[in-house]
Amino acid sequence: MSVSVVLFYVYALVAIAGAVWLVIARDLVHAVMSLFATLIALAALFLLLGSQSLAAMQLFIYGGAITVLVLFVLMFTGANREGGARSSRAVQLTALAICLGFFVLLAVAFVTARWQLTPVRGESVNAVALLLFSRLAIPFEIAGLALTVALIGSIVLAREDDVPVEIAMRTDLSAETVTVTSPSDTAGTGGQA
Repeated sequence: MSVSVVLFYVYALVAIAGAVWLVIARDLVHAVMSLFATLIALAALFLLLGSQSLAAMQLFIYGGAITVLVLFVLMFTGANREGGARSSRAVQLTALAICLGFFVLLAVAFVTARWQLTPVRGESVNAVALLLFSRLAIPFEIAGLALTVALIGSIVLAREDDVPVEIAMRTDLSAETVTVTSPSDTAGTGGQA
């Protein structure tokens, strides 16, 4: 057995273990870290298959940027502090049945498929970069904008409206503190603050 075959099985095992831990982890930060391990293992598998540019994209975009984005969202929303909601036994059994059915469907498709492997004709990082930043520049920028909007939206949704916002205003050398209240704070007082 060659070294590349052993490495393939090691990276595949790490990817599968990370994906399983992602699903069963109770702590969201641990789940994100297992997602990171899975994505890094997939990048290593791409390297073994000879696709350096795809491995680099996997590593930098998914392993780096998306994982950090998810961690920031967890940090800003405080989702990890609340604890996960418990589901009923019937919901858990239904989800398990759906997952097992999907797994059996994938296994049957994998075994019965007629695989026709064709050799790669020389993938070039320059060709991928030229395509990404010329013809696909607009979709690339739209994806970045969508991720930014999603992050800002999660911060706005997670903001607690009960906490008054204090703004420090500087006039000359003195500082005044102004308290801004939300409309829900003035609703009970007849609109008078």
